[in-house]
Amino acid sequence: MNRRRVPHLSLLVILILIGVLNVIDFAVTQSLVVNGSHYELNPLMGRLIGTPFFTVYKLVLIPLGLVFLWFAPRSIVQRMKKLVFFVLGVYASLMIYFLIVIY
Repeated sequence: MNRRRVPHLSLLVILILIGVLNVIDFAVTQSLVVNGSHYELNPLMGRLIGTPFFTVYKLVLIPLGLVFLWFAPRSIVQRMKKLVFFVLGVYASLMIYFLIVIY
């Protein structure tokens, strides 16, 4: 495999994983907050949960942002790659926490 393609492939994998975790987060939030007895600690998201805007935000706007990152100029992506990887780590940690503690 060409060495120049490997960073792009790793970015693609990271963005796909963030997208998958976003869908899982949407399902968990729907299950626990909207249909359950838990509440959202994030005050910004708390206003959206239970409205159609929450679904649009989580299932349309976030994936569009991930697609934008994929098509953004490589110079911008290279500077943001560590931050994107950090977001993936935080998101994965939260999902593991939900699975262990709440479910």
